[in-house]
Amino acid sequence: MHDSGLSILLFVIFSLLTGALLKAVMRDSRLPYTVVLLLIGIAAGGLNQLELLGTDSVISGIFTQVGHIDPHLILYLFLPTLIFESAYSMEPHLFFRIAPQIALLAIVGLIISMILSALAIHWLLSWGMGMAFLFGALISATDPVAVVALLKEKSSRKRLETLIEGESLLNDGTAIVFFSLFYGFALGSTTQVEALPVIGEFIWVVSAGLIIGVGVGWIVLWIIGKLINQPLIEISLSIIAAYLTFIIAEFLHVSGVVSLVAVALMFSTLGRIRISPEISHFLHQFWEMMSYIANTLIFLIVGIIIVTYTNFDSAQLWVTLFVLYILLILIRTISVWILMPILERIGVGINRKKAIVLVWGGLRGAVSLSLALSLAQDNAIPELLREQILFLTAGIVFLTIVINGSTMEWLLHRLKLDTLPPAKEASVQKARKSLDEQMNAFLKTLINSPFFNLLKLETFKSSAADIQHDDKTTIKAEEMTTAFMRRLLEIERSDYWRQFEDGYIGRQATSVLSRSVEQALDNNPVITPRDSLEESFKVPTPPKWLQSLPVIGSSMEEWLFTHLSLNYDIARGFVTAQEEMRNHIKDLQPDAKTGDRIEMMIDKNCAQAFSFTRYINNEYHDLISNLQSKSARRLLLNHERSLIWKMEHDGILETAEAQHLIDNIETQMLKMRGEKR
Repeated sequence: MHDSGLSILLFVIFSLLTGALLKAVMRDSRLPYTVVLLLIGIAAGGLNQLELLGTDSVISGIFTQVGHIDPHLILYLFLPTLIFESAYSMEPHLFFRIAPQIALLAIVGLIISMILSALAIHWLLSWGMGMAFLFGALISATDPVAVVALLKEKSSRKRLETLIEGESLLNDGTAIVFFSLFYGFALGSTTQVEALPVIGEFIWVVSAGLIIGVGVGWIVLWIIGKLINQPLIEISLSIIAAYLTFIIAEFLHVSGVVSLVAVALMFSTLGRIRISPEISHFLHQFWEMMSYIANTLIFLIVGIIIVTYTNFDSAQLWVTLFVLYILLILIRTISVWILMPILERIGVGINRKKAIVLVWGGLRGAVSLSLALSLAQDNAIPELLREQILFLTAGIVFLTIVINGSTMEWLLHRLKLDTLPPAKEASVQKARKSLDEQMNAFLKTLINSPFFNLLKLETFKSSAADIQHDDKTTIKAEEMTTAFMRRLLEIERSDYWRQFEDGYIGRQATSVLSRSVEQALDNNPVITPRDSLEESFKVPTPPKWLQSLPVIGSSMEEWLFTHLSLNYDIARGFVTAQEEMRNHIKDLQPDAKTGDRIEMMIDKNCAQAFSFTRYINNEYHDLISNLQSKSARRLLLNHERSLIWKMEHDGILETAEAQHLIDNIETQMLKMRGEKR
């Protein structure tokens, strides 16, 4: 078979089948999924190179074509998916809080690593400084896919995950920018590199990439905001946004990675209230699936490429590789150590244990290898130098993924970062206890059924009951209270998005209220006072003489109407969420005294909101009547749509019949959205 298109399709099928089997077999394995994929790719590439798969067979042809894939195709095909999904899945508020630390590591930290790496390779192989700096740029880009996956699975350390993932996202972009800047210098087309022009070019490339990402994101989300429950269109537009952003940025020779991060953060912030609530969860699942497919393919491809392009004959290069690996770990340690005094004091801070994980999590991956492959195909570089660059890059990618990636779980365990902090674990135990009680109640109901009347209650128990509870006496009361308040605030935030999905509150109110929770979660959690909502619970009082003016007066009335409408929506949603928090106090409270104190705080919040609503009820009765009517219509339409979906699921309505009814409802929703409040 010589048809390249069909060969690639067969490789994709083989890769997905391999990935599915691995996921099933490795469910309880300690080895990261990506590490095993890389080893399988290397093994497959090795068998093909040794001609053990035949010289002109179908399988041999497939692996040969994959081994000679264009490195630019790797970046253009896989990078948009991986970068977009990674940035989109991060918690935006936490990312922006940690942004100073991320920027410091991704820019200053990478520059330190790049300079030291260049000096190391110049010392080891006596390369010219231009080529040494070019190699330093490509080898300094970290790719902690396996580490982040482990952190999510084993430790629930959200801040550490965000720091490592955020650094890898931005330093990929930084590395590519410096690689491009040093390319001409390394090949001799540029005779010197001056600091100020390089800094100016770097700022331009990053800033322009940021503007492109924000611009494309705003346009696409504006279009999505005009739709209601159009999953195929909204998901297609998200794909267009990711790939179009990257292509435009790369075409204009600015940072495509920074553009992707910007557009993904636009989707996770502004997009949260623009994307139809019914589709939001599905959109996350879609991009998770896209990322899984991309990771499965890219690690197999990287393994095959390493064997295809790399010459393993030089004993000196093997020695150099292992020395360079140790030096790169030391360089990573030095760069983090130099920045530690600042990292400890900005963002959310960092301690010694997390710094160790940060150092060990500096894996190299597809970006470094793709850049090295692009050099390997450039005939302007001497052949010996190309072979050395590719061998060392491929070796470092292999060693960091296999050694660092596979030992990360052991390191997390040694540092006791594979478990929740004691106070947070105690709050989880409270939730497990509540779950156990609910399961026992369900079992009693089940046993009362005539179809389960022979069952005995004592033969069944909830899985939550098997979990050993930690000794809480070692946990400080302050830590318990802090964990308890954080849990309640997370419940409050989730409730705002539930209200938005149910049509109980609008987009702007949801955005304001969720931001208020994010600010309340900063550092020490705050239930009350909620400073960010103070202005929302004040009635604006424009001067009466201004309202009496012919044109300005009517504009002021419309502005007042809009402002009060939003504030009323905020107050209503706020009170509803406070009551939802109250419902969970007894199940989660560390002690009754703390629970009573939190209830008093919730009472204070509700009193503030009710004071505002009572006032505008008295002063703006017609306005409130209109608002309540619109809110009721919105809720009824959402409820009717939910009932139709249920009837379709139960077989009462056929799909076409249900869709016709839903289309009518969503047309009314669009009309309501266009009405002035």
